Amino acid sequence: MELGYDMLTHGVYIVTTRHEGKLGGLAVAWATQVAQDRILICLGSGSATRQLILASKVFGLSVLTDGQVDLARAFGRRSIRNTDKFVGIGYHTLVTGSPLLDDCAATFDCQVEAMHDDGQRKLIVGRIVAMERLQETYEPLIYRAADY
Repeated sequence: MELGYDMLTHGVYIVTTRHEGKLGGLAVAWATQVAQDRILICLGSGSATRQLILASKVFGLSVLTDGQVDLARAFGRRSIRNTDKFVGIGYHTLVTGSPLLDDCAATFDCQVEAMHDDGQRKLIVGRIVAMERLQETYEPLIYRAADY
């Protein structure tokens, strides 16, 4: 049997940013904590939100719960190039100005510290400058290709 990426468990997160008044956000399954105060995200080269993160040098990460697949789809299936993903979505900011979703389990506010570009993807390491737990207990939303 061949091992595929879909056999590994991934949580689902919303990565957000703000640059010169423009809000960006997308759903990702490739995000992880790599140190006590560092988060690694992986974004494709075609992402408009990635371009905003590279310009602003900040991003937010909102942790989704198992009942939020529709929210993940809303941020994952459309581009900020032609839609405002934040219409009707409650959000707030902490330190960097990145929008952080109100209705999620936890948020992390990060400043970009390092990047690695392999041509198709950019790995971005952010230093956590603020975080908050919005729910004491929750079941995480787990990525399944069938949901998207």
